[in-house]
Amino acid sequence: MKLSFIGASLLALATTTSATAAPVVSDLALGQSFQQYTGADPVGNGHVNTDNVLWFVDEAAVNNLKSWFIFFDPSDSQAVSATLVFDSPIVNVIIDRAGLVQTGNTYGVDIDHDGNFNDYQFPAAMGLEAAQDAVFWTPGSGTLQLSWTANGAGDHIRVLTAASSMAAALAVPEPASWGLAGVALAALVATRVRRRKA
Repeated sequence: MKLSFIGASLLALATTTSATAAPVVSDLALGQSFQQYTGADPVGNGHVNTDNVLWFVDEAAVNNLKSWFIFFDPSDSQAVSATLVFDSPIVNVIIDRAGLVQTGNTYGVDIDHDGNFNDYQFPAAMGLEAAQDAVFWTPGSGTLQLSWTANGAGDHIRVLTAASSMAAALAVPEPASWGLAGVALAALVATRVRRRKA
């Protein structure tokens, strides 16, 4: 599935905490790595300039949604392909500048912990270039695939996953499943009762 944009209604949600683990990466080219970004250079303005590193920022959890900012910002044009596996289902992925700016106030964090919320400078350069960057994910899955060629300010997305309580709720069987389980249990009990009478 190609990515979709999350609506403005999320901006009003209250912040909560989450114990969600960092995503795990596979399929990176030899010499490339996946690391948490905690640096002082703002993301989105092309100043990180680190070759062969796909970065993630552990962002806020808001009303059962956990945010991860994923970006690639090499010093020159460079490609990266990877599969990211999250420990909770992916609910939405924001890939365009407008969506990243709109959700930044809700999910963005003080990355370098200096007390100033200035870690997402020049948001006009954020997002993906449609012609050369692709991201694929399946709703309800925790797996995301990306294939990017970064130029200038780099490539950026925000991945929203189900936080702990929401993920647990998604794992609870639906009422129809409970009904089928009940029928199976009743049949098992009836079979045992018949055997005892025989």
